[in-house]
Amino acid sequence: MKRSVAMVVLGTLLLSGCTQQTATMEPTTEETAKTNAQMQALEAATQAGLLSEDATAGLSEQEALQQVTGSIDETQYDVETTEETLSVGTDASSSREYYVFVVSDTTGRTVGKVAVDRETGEKYNYLGDGVLDDYATFPLYDAEAEQHKGWPGSYVSPAGVTLTITQEEETGIVYCFSDGTEGTAAVNGETAKSADEQVNFLLADGIITVAGGGLTGNYTALAASDAPTEEQDAVQTTE
Repeated sequence: MKRSVAMVVLGTLLLSGCTQQTATMEPTTEETAKTNAQMQALEAATQAGLLSEDATAGLSEQEALQQVTGSIDETQYDVETTEETLSVGTDASSSREYYVFVVSDTTGRTVGKVAVDRETGEKYNYLGDGVLDDYATFPLYDAEAEQHKGWPGSYVSPAGVTLTITQEEETGIVYCFSDGTEGTAAVNGETAKSADEQVNFLLADGIITVAGGGLTGNYTALAASDAPTEEQDAVQTTE
């Protein structure tokens, strides 16, 4: 995900025991588009009975914390929850809620803050006063660590259908299902949409939820040793 300009939005920042602070601007078009894609994938998967209502309710604070600690060296830095509750949006229907975490080094010096979308798990560099910036601007951002958690890999559905994804570039992936369906998709954080706009992909905790294209379902990441070979893919495709 690339956003070179900080996203300044209507932010309601509630601090425990502190005075409420407010910023006044609307979400960017890019952020709105990402939210729509996320909702479409989640709604389609829920309607198909693939996700429970609890699964779409959002991340717990602990799950959001893991989103941050997963890409930070915990031997050198500490990540702690804060009492801050960040809400972004012009009204209740478009509002986004975020957990806010503070990252400090071993001396106690604050390195920065990270905001995590409570619903999508998307991370942002939180600059304070309702201002969110691309996570790539966070002082401890590690492109390699983020890429490691990304899309590439082999996945399988409960029905035995396999999905193989390779990274074409930072903002695009190539996908191939074992039934022969393949194509490219544009990536936006943890969501992706196929070039023909018929298939939505949602990535979370090693599971890709596919909505559309007749392949709707949850696909769980396979260990490298379990990933299908080209010969196995060919056999499954012709069956």
